[in-house]
Amino acid sequence: MRAAAVALVAVLAALALAATGGGTASTAAAECTWQRHSKRVIKHVRRNGRLRKVVRRKTWWSCNPVAAPAPPAAQTPAPSPPPVPAVAPTEPEAEANRLAVKSVEYYFVLSRSKVKAGELTVELNNQGEDPHNLNIQRDGDDGEPLQISETASLQRDVATFDLAPGTYRLWCSLPEHEEKGMHTTLVVD
Repeated sequence: MRAAAVALVAVLAALALAATGGGTASTAAAECTWQRHSKRVIKHVRRNGRLRKVVRRKTWWSCNPVAAPAPPAAQTPAPSPPPVPAVAPTEPEAEANRLAVKSVEYYFVLSRSKVKAGELTVELNNQGEDPHNLNIQRDGDDGEPLQISETASLQRDVATFDLAPGTYRLWCSLPEHEEKGMHTTLVVD
């Protein structure tokens, strides 16, 4: 099957070159090597009222140009390149402290399980059929939880919170959502 695909690509390249008035198919084939790529794609599909995982393989081809032969070397040696000046080490850029929370019936998926203490930007992305909200409360804290309000289906909401180090509980406070498993934990160091 791979040989058939390579032959098909070569024929299409030859037709494209002929249509543009370019060279022959043999020169086109000599200028690149074809490389096959594939990627596993997983989709969640609702069939007969149940969520099913469907796994497919996506395949594509790419042309990697072949380098032209180097010109003949001159009789005199080439001068050495000037020394590269030393570059002072720069401070690494601060990593953005963000957390993406995907909500579906009846669970949350966090983009990461640990974040840094301080200002945290949280994005609630509701991929479910029902509205969902997000409550954030530090373990052992009896005060009012931080909250992203009710977000409609296929919508997203973003909020920024200042979190101290500790373990936090995240949950949806809509009726029966937490009881059905819509809760998780987040570690803030």
